[in-house]
Amino acid sequence: MFKIAIDIGGTTIKGVLLDENKIIKEFSAPTNGKLGLDKIKQNLFFVIDNLMCENVKIIGISSAGNIDYKNGVCVYTTDNLKGFTGFKIAEEVQMRYNIKTVVDNDAICALKSQIEFYGADKTLVMITFGTGIGGAVLSNGKIIRGKNFDGARLGHSVLVPNGRPCNCGKLGCAETYLSCTALYNEAKKLIPNLDGVKQLFALYKTSDKNAKIVMKEFAFYLNIFLDNIRTFYSPDAIIFSGGLTKDFDILLSLIDKKDDIKLAKNAQYAGCLGSLVQID
Repeated sequence: MFKIAIDIGGTTIKGVLLDENKIIKEFSAPTNGKLGLDKIKQNLFFVIDNLMCENVKIIGISSAGNIDYKNGVCVYTTDNLKGFTGFKIAEEVQMRYNIKTVVDNDAICALKSQIEFYGADKTLVMITFGTGIGGAVLSNGKIIRGKNFDGARLGHSVLVPNGRPCNCGKLGCAETYLSCTALYNEAKKLIPNLDGVKQLFALYKTSDKNAKIVMKEFAFYLNIFLDNIRTFYSPDAIIFSGGLTKDFDILLSLIDKKDDIKLAKNAQYAGCLGSLVQID
């Protein structure tokens, strides 16, 4: 059976075509999330069109934001996906392709993709490091979803009181210190010609002075964030996925307590693959 799995992030929409559980094709496109809903939809359909083949039986979509997974609706997201709040994702995709479509939050999908490796009887915390910071928690076989599908929004827990403004409207959210976007913005202050986080990590490996300053500050906030998570949930594992994990060895070197930190299996596609996993 052919299946399509999509991950909608603030920067990139990526997708895979699967034959049963084997990836046979992948395709991605920029989200252009700041340009509004019409542009996001256009890019979403572009990715799906490039993966489509005969006999696709289901489309799974992992998306940033608070997702009503029962109805496939984004009930809230920040302006990383401008205009996306209220978008009936499953309905529109299903109408366009006449194929059953299921939708869930991206961090929850990433977490669901890991359950087969860790077991549903564990307490697991997923952190996705991308344009923003996503979070999801599994406890006693259940995803913590919250009354408005806003449970475990770890990226919008306040890390620094009265700190940096977040596009969710609060100040000092973890996302404003630990996301790829935040890390890049801070690094640009000391390294004006920086081309991206990948280059920052490369400079850090060469012991570049400014890169070391940026990463030292990042490590300070990361360790506070992780300690808070341990205090709240006492997890068996804290699993990392998302863009920053391409340099997982560097991330791990910045963490004081490492025993419970794990890299997601199939980290690049964790959100995509988890969109097709149904556990509740």
